[in-house]
Amino acid sequence: MPHLIDDAEAMLRERGFKVTGQRTLLLQVLAGQTNYLDAEEIHALAHMQDASISLATVYRTLNLFAELGLVDHRYVEPDHRREVFRLSEGPEQHYLTCMRCGARTLIHTDLLNRMAHELVRRKGVSVVSACACFTGYCAKCTEELKAAGEFTPPVE
Repeated sequence: MPHLIDDAEAMLRERGFKVTGQRTLLLQVLAGQTNYLDAEEIHALAHMQDASISLATVYRTLNLFAELGLVDHRYVEPDHRREVFRLSEGPEQHYLTCMRCGARTLIHTDLLNRMAHELVRRKGVSVVSACACFTGYCAKCTEELKAAGEFTPPVE
């Protein structure tokens, strides 16, 4: 994905931002991932390559990248306490966040895409982006809760 990094650095320069070593490092970290990562996960990966990078720098840089459209971001909790990021390329992804262990389970977007198309068809609107936060229990925690007799099926 070197072209993505080159393109992102060119955009930074065009918009009047410096291309620093830390910004390049964060682009490289993001380019090496296929899934969304939160800022702490990105920081941990970047910190392995440059111990001087701070979590505050990661947050500031991710916010800049999001403003410029270099990264996609999603919220993975209903109250929007946790945000995840990845480079803006590839198919859209959403996750279910386990309320028990915090694991993220990839949700296929075909249902969400059908909902967006139906909204466009019925209401004549244009959907630019959507925020879908799924919370519940991962498969492992669901099984453990069922085995312990602590699982209550959701009300439909």
